[in-house]
Amino acid sequence: MRDRKRRIRGAGVLVAAIALAAGQAAAVEPNVKTIAAGLNYENLTRTVFWKGDAASSKIQVNLVQARADLEFAKGIVVSLTAGLVLTDFKSLTFTSLPISLQYAGAPLKGLAFGAEIVAPFAKFSDIEISGAGRFVYSFAMSKTWPLEGFAVEGKARGESNWAEVAVGPRVSYLFFGRVVPYVEIFARWLGAGFKMTETLGDLGGTESKRVRGDFSFSAGLGADAAVSDRVVVKAKVGILPFAGGVDGLVSVGILYKF
Repeated sequence: MRDRKRRIRGAGVLVAAIALAAGQAAAVEPNVKTIAAGLNYENLTRTVFWKGDAASSKIQVNLVQARADLEFAKGIVVSLTAGLVLTDFKSLTFTSLPISLQYAGAPLKGLAFGAEIVAPFAKFSDIEISGAGRFVYSFAMSKTWPLEGFAVEGKARGESNWAEVAVGPRVSYLFFGRVVPYVEIFARWLGAGFKMTETLGDLGGTESKRVRGDFSFSAGLGADAAVSDRVVVKAKVGILPFAGGVDGLVSVGILYKF
């Protein structure tokens, strides 16, 4: 019941974020100038510290989503996404269960929903400066693994959820016309949770891990390329530096304009 309430609250936050983004755009111009729809793939890795852990571990996310871009007046673009996610929690250890476990299973399958907005606010010749932001919320379907090598039957069940908010400036170079390269610097906030439930004979226990709010900065280089009057390809690569290393992100999508 608690997990269901968390997901309902998370969905509520998502709806509010989408409504806010759409409302801001609609306040400028109620009519949508163009609509584009297609598919988008994203890979993101984050190094985090789970509450109570002394060592860091990684969260790796693969997203395959349907995407719709709504362009309003003054170049404001609101994007809505929904699709499937594979979330891999590497080196995550649970020590408060009857038998300690280290998560080493396949990535958890789940659903992800998100909203993005890009709003230009200044232009100098071929240079355009925009404010950009996005919100993504994901929850995984629970998965059960057998516990082998014991005299009694046992199993472990895991379930997770995470959310990310990213905001920052984007600088685009408009000189090339059909191809618009850009650089962006984002401040990123990540919250995540993982609950492991273990049953071993008459023993049982539950342990929850949480990342209350992990902050990071990313630098990205991307481009929007109009292959034709109808087809647009969007691609981006980026880095997320942290103490002792660098995480990465890759995003590529193809959209059809109506």
